[in-house]
Amino acid sequence: MEPQEYKFKIDAYTPDTLPMDRLAEYLMELSKLLGENPYVHFMRLEAGSTVIVQKIDSVALPKVRARTEAIKRGDAQISVMQAYKCINDMLKEDNTTGVLLESNNAEIIRFPGTQEKGQQIMSVRQQGEISGEVIRVGGKKEDVPILLDIEGKEISGCYAKREIAKVLGKHLFEPVRLFGIGKWNRNSDGEWNLFRFDIDNFEVLENISLSKSVFELRTLRGEWGSNALHELLELRNENNKAH
Repeated sequence: MEPQEYKFKIDAYTPDTLPMDRLAEYLMELSKLLGENPYVHFMRLEAGSTVIVQKIDSVALPKVRARTEAIKRGDAQISVMQAYKCINDMLKEDNTTGVLLESNNAEIIRFPGTQEKGQQIMSVRQQGEISGEVIRVGGKKEDVPILLDIEGKEISGCYAKREIAKVLGKHLFEPVRLFGIGKWNRNSDGEWNLFRFDIDNFEVLENISLSKSVFELRTLRGEWGSNALHELLELRNENNKAH
């Protein structure tokens, strides 16, 4: 497999008008977006608006392609989706749009920038944990629905395989901490809500105040600020330090 060039095209500038500090900011976020830093290299600027050309070593191509596909699906890691959003916000500030292309100009990822229509629904999928009181375990399918109570709010969307659900059923109306992979959706009002949580394991909590329990990647209220994805990541990191 040969190395491949990726091209990030910015419609607002030409190489003669793009400020050096702005170029550095775009390069930094592109580096976070593509990952595999030892194998991704800045090559040159091309004319035709502004085209930032990067070379990706063959050893890193499969992982870089997997990252870009995950971005398009909306289920890349939070830090990667944060880089995508940061680039898109920069394009908005520059009153333009952008696109990441293969060397043959096939589109990889489009950045709508100023053409973005309102608040779009976004999803993130992340390893996490939820603490709450088990109030229902039931269902005939292989994925058994688990209903939690967290601070008086019923939380659905949690599922466990039958073996785990059977054990969880013995702890009905007891506080537990669930571990697994969750998918959170951000709605048009800027709120993050749990869509689905697949339980891998759990632990029983003997003494817990649910007002202090960790609902990791919990719902975020208010406007979609520049640090929202960072807040999600920080919530996870803070809880990891507590263990």
